[in-house]
Amino acid sequence: MASLRPRKRAPRHTRLVRWAGLAGVAGSALYALGDVLLLGSKVEPDRHPILAEPEVDTKVGAMLPASTTRLTAGALSGVFGSPLYLAAAWHLYQGLAPAGRARAFAPAAVLAAAWTTPAFIHGTFFHWAEAYKAAEDLAPVSEPAKRRMLDQAAAFGRAIGIVYWPFGIATVAASALATAAVATGRTAYPRWSAPFIAPALPIAVASAVTGTHVPPGRAKHLLQGAGISLGHLASYGLSTVLLWSGKRLVAPRD
Repeated sequence: MASLRPRKRAPRHTRLVRWAGLAGVAGSALYALGDVLLLGSKVEPDRHPILAEPEVDTKVGAMLPASTTRLTAGALSGVFGSPLYLAAAWHLYQGLAPAGRARAFAPAAVLAAAWTTPAFIHGTFFHWAEAYKAAEDLAPVSEPAKRRMLDQAAAFGRAIGIVYWPFGIATVAASALATAAVATGRTAYPRWSAPFIAPALPIAVASAVTGTHVPPGRAKHLLQGAGISLGHLASYGLSTVLLWSGKRLVAPRD
């Protein structure tokens, strides 16, 4: 009987690119888990009179049923997942590097810069939700105290909204640069993957699907706030698969 030949081990650089891609997948999964814990409850205005206040967005109702423990876990899930995206930015750089350092560095650097803000966003959702929950608890006791908590909650919401802007702009800019690089046909990615390797389009599609409650059953509520994370998950998942063989990667010089 012929002996089985041992499988040839991939080069070290290829293995690092794989692990960096998997880090992006893991980071996206942690953020998605955090989204489910923070925003994965059904909005029920009848059970939460605070939602009738004119300044309160009804979407806040997705956080009100969650316990403090669940909100804490949801916020920290994203916070701990953020550093993994730095490895994912390096993974993207390696995939684009065959087209030249300039074409690879710009989108990877901008994408890494974009991920300096989401940990704040995700963590602040905890305080935002807790402020609304406190306002709801204070409503029967003290109208002035309820008003103060609503004002505080509104301040948290404004802070989140402000930080979303640079994150969104940087993500779109990085996606445009990455798409243009892949479209040249000189990267490690096939041309057809250009719109999907860059996260902007997957994020837009995932947000449209989850935001309009297309998923069936309980998933339509569980995933209603997870569009951005699921978009990143799809993007990094595809990138990791396409670079797994390492055939077109540019190995570093010794």
